[in-house]
Amino acid sequence: MTALEQSGERWKSLADPISDYIYCANLAFDGCNWLIPADSGQTFCAACRHNRTIPDLSDQHNLILWQRIEVAKRRLFYSLLRLNLPLRNKTQDPTGLVFDFLAPTNKPVLTGHLDGVITINLAEADDSEREKQRGAFEEPYRTLLGHFRHEIAHYYWDRLVRDHGSINEFREIFGDERADYGECLRRHHSDGAPADWSNHFITAYASAHPWEDFAETWAHYFHIVDTLETARAFRVHTQPRITGYSVGCLC
Repeated sequence: MTALEQSGERWKSLADPISDYIYCANLAFDGCNWLIPADSGQTFCAACRHNRTIPDLSDQHNLILWQRIEVAKRRLFYSLLRLNLPLRNKTQDPTGLVFDFLAPTNKPVLTGHLDGVITINLAEADDSEREKQRGAFEEPYRTLLGHFRHEIAHYYWDRLVRDHGSINEFREIFGDERADYGECLRRHHSDGAPADWSNHFITAYASAHPWEDFAETWAHYFHIVDTLETARAFRVHTQPRITGYSVGCLC
């Protein structure tokens, strides 16, 4: 975060007074407030240049839902940048990452990941619709940011596990991903999670398949890191210093 001073069509950052910046082009739709170095040749910020498809923003309802999606996406990208994870879009690299934000029509839109394309159903930004789905699927962490965290995990599984020769280490922890994915999901949605899932998995859905175990674990790690950082910003300490007291255990 930085304070700004306007200099013509550019902005001076008080945190970096040497450089000039411009706003991301999506500011025109109140969709983004991130900055770009003025001489970078870019019009979209590090997060928005990964957008491949956005809904028709002349529709006011679509605009409102898309703005909510963009808020969640920027929170995701804050974490990705903070953890120094590789971020390239498909213009830069065929194996890069892009987003399709699709409004449902006569054909249902399924939120998911495939070959570097993350699709988000615009309806997930509608609080009442998402709450209905959260209840139907018994998913307490079904949020916009939660969707982003989960689906981005599938993308990074491809990049960091499959493409980096870490399959054996993955299988030792999460199991054999060669199990039929479609059949595993069908069985999970038909029969539910094992009765003892909480002894072995972070969520019920993680028990469906090793890929989902990895994605749910990844998503919860991001959730924990963000929660601890927020707590620290509010001066909440997880290990406060206590003086003048002795500590014991009542057994």
